[in-house]
Amino acid sequence: MTKFLNFFKSIPTFLLLSILSGVLVGTSYIPFKGWALFFCYIPLWVGTLGLYQKKSFLLKVFLAGWITQFILTLIGFNWIYYVASEFGHLHWILSLGALLLFATLMHTYIPLSLVLSVWLFRRFNISKTYVQFLLLALILALFERVWPSIFEWNLAYTLLWIKFPLYQWADSVGFWGVSTWILLFQAGLAYAFTEFKTNKKKSVTIALSIFLVITVLTVLGSIKGKSWAKTDAVIKVGIAQGNIGNAEKIQSEKKYQYHSYIRGIYSELTTKIMASTHPPEIMIWPETAMPFGLDEYFHSHIEQKSLLNSIQKWGIPVITGGYSVDAIKQDYLGYSLIRNAIFYLSPNLKFSDKPYFKTNLLAFGEYMPFGEQFPILYKFLPFVGVFEKGSGPLVATVAYKDKSIRLGPQVCYDSLYPNFSRGLAKNGAQIIFNVTNDSWYGWWSEPYQHQIMTLARGIEIRRPLIRSTNTGISSAILADGSLLENSPINELWAHTYDISYRQNPAQSFYTKIGYLDWLVWVLLLV
Repeated sequence: MTKFLNFFKSIPTFLLLSILSGVLVGTSYIPFKGWALFFCYIPLWVGTLGLYQKKSFLLKVFLAGWITQFILTLIGFNWIYYVASEFGHLHWILSLGALLLFATLMHTYIPLSLVLSVWLFRRFNISKTYVQFLLLALILALFERVWPSIFEWNLAYTLLWIKFPLYQWADSVGFWGVSTWILLFQAGLAYAFTEFKTNKKKSVTIALSIFLVITVLTVLGSIKGKSWAKTDAVIKVGIAQGNIGNAEKIQSEKKYQYHSYIRGIYSELTTKIMASTHPPEIMIWPETAMPFGLDEYFHSHIEQKSLLNSIQKWGIPVITGGYSVDAIKQDYLGYSLIRNAIFYLSPNLKFSDKPYFKTNLLAFGEYMPFGEQFPILYKFLPFVGVFEKGSGPLVATVAYKDKSIRLGPQVCYDSLYPNFSRGLAKNGAQIIFNVTNDSWYGWWSEPYQHQIMTLARGIEIRRPLIRSTNTGISSAILADGSLLENSPINELWAHTYDISYRQNPAQSFYTKIGYLDWLVWVLLLV
């Protein structure tokens, strides 16, 4: 025990503070309950100022931030290991290596923000502690916003996860903006902490003032949400969750019966829900729910024909993920060009609207970075998908019964980009829907993270958002922030949501000016 304590004491204070911040940030993100949401970066910033005051090298400052980001990434994004094993078919040692590499690089903007902050302190001789904390917060917020990432997260998403009404302000400043507020609150509390020894009254006053601001914004946020509760229309939307696990394993087991097996699962779920006491008016199936081409020239094929016949019997439109296979174009490997698509299949055996092709493709899953410039990369890594990119936000008008509705589609990764959803709202969508397949990410954290990050778009643009997934979590959120029933994970499931909406919805402030969200914080920093 004595040896352990001596070893612990020998660790530099700034490293201990960095480790502490890494744990606090990591356990403040989904699926944790955000217990340290308003103070998780304070140990890191206090340790950084300690290094600056000692005139230490910038390398130590970078190391402090790097340790924090490494630990928080291991805690919050450990599902990378599962993806590498299940999707990449890597040995467990290589999968572990992939996770460690991801944790090493993915959030490097955190140490870089510290280095830039300390450089500014020295360059402009900034000595006031409150200004230093303010800069640390603002520069981190800016780097967080512009840093390229395949899974862009921020602390504000946790507010929606724990149903803390401060998130309702996202319709004004976006979740990026609310995340910046959280960092600014932390800067104020960090200053209060450092002042406690010398001026306890001032320290307590600052802390209480920050808590008062948070409380007022939270109350006003709750009022903002209620202002969007008034609606004038309702549509019944059905979700079928097929719970198709590792598709490759199923395909190897079912062989030539694979297509009919998958179609049968979704057909059976839909038939049951249509026979229930609460049948839907429109049905939505997940991303690539149908593992075959659904372009019109495939409709005479046996599986496609059987699907269309079922839809005719149900008498409602079915919106499903599937593959669009180009009859003319070829990819870099010489095969027919494929698109990850959404099809609007009507009971009259026609398309209700033209298909939508996924716009924001997943790196290394659906395209190879720089593969367009260097096609030979696809030959070196043949397991990487070669999908054609869609053209952007595309609203569809779907007819059902004697009515119609304007729907804004997202495929999986599209939902992580606020500008994409803003485009759907600007193009006239009354309701947003998202189709996703999270089966490659395990059951513990990523499905919850992806769910909340998707539903967050509904708050920013103030539109109901419905999420249909393969293995979970299927869910829905209304424009006022009301969260509807969640599906279980890794279970067959079907449900009809009553989605209330406005026929002529207003555009939120963030929808109008969201393209300037990062510029606002740049100007504030300047």
